[in-house]
This record gives sequence, structure tokens and C-alpha cells, in this order.
Amino acid sequence: MTDTTTDQTAETDTAVREYVRALLRVRLADEQARQERIRALEKEGHRFVDGGQTGRTDDDQATWEITDWRTGELLASGTGDDAYDVEGARLDPDGKWLHIDHVEEAMTKVEPVGIPTSLADALQDWLGVSSTPDEDVAEFVGWSVEEVARHREEA
Repeated sequence: MTDTTTDQTAETDTAVREYVRALLRVRLADEQARQERIRALEKEGHRFVDGGQTGRTDDDQATWEITDWRTGELLASGTGDDAYDVEGARLDPDGKWLHIDHVEEAMTKVEPVGIPTSLADALQDWLGVSSTPDEDVAEFVGWSVEEVARHREEA
């Protein structure tokens, strides 16, 4: 009887590592495209803000804040379910502010080759969570920690 599992295991191992490397490469390219889009919109006069609801008061009123995405400067904060939109409109009467969460670029899909789709989904989740250390990813794919961090970094 011949043991064929060794060859299959090595092929699967290689396929998994190549899939994670491809995910990293695509993630970097997608983030670079997103950054180009942000810069183009800023050249058109838009300002990127962040923020939104931060919690609720004891009497169940929404608390919120608006910050400058680039600098982190607090532009406004307050309480009230409708006050966020009202204050945002007051501070940005020309409608030039864009919430950073609304800058979307199409995510490039990486087709899993040689691995099941459910495993590919789990690998995407593993790579995408901030609790997965760059060191673990680097060791797995055979890259430096710095290279992995550069590919996983988001602005």
C-alpha cells in the first residue's frame, strides 16, 4: 500500500500559504487604490471626517462626536438623536465633508485554488481580525513582520 497523503498534505500546505500571500497582496493594492481615491476627493475640496454615535446617556439620549479624519481634531460633540446631523449640516453648509467609512473601493476577490471555500473564508477572517498578530502571519507565509504589517495596514 502506498502512502499518498504526504504529497497531498504538501500541496495543500503550499496552496494555503499561497492563498494567504495572495490575500495580503490584494489587500495592499486595494488599500492603495482607496488612498488614491481619498487624495483625489481631497483635491476636489472634500474633508474627511470620522465619528458618529459614541454611546447613550442615562436618560437614553445618543452621544456623538465628529472628528477630522486626518488630524483627529474634535470638530463637534453632543447629545441627542438628531443633533449629529443638524450640527454636521451647520458646520458643513457646502456639503464638502465625507465620512471616511463611506469611501469604498471594490474589494478584489481572491479565488481559492486547491483549498475548500470554507477554509478560504476562515483564512480571510484570520487575516482580517486585528487580534491576529503580524508575527503569526509572517511566520506562516515566510515574510518579514514589516512586510506583513505593510500589507495589512489601513489608513
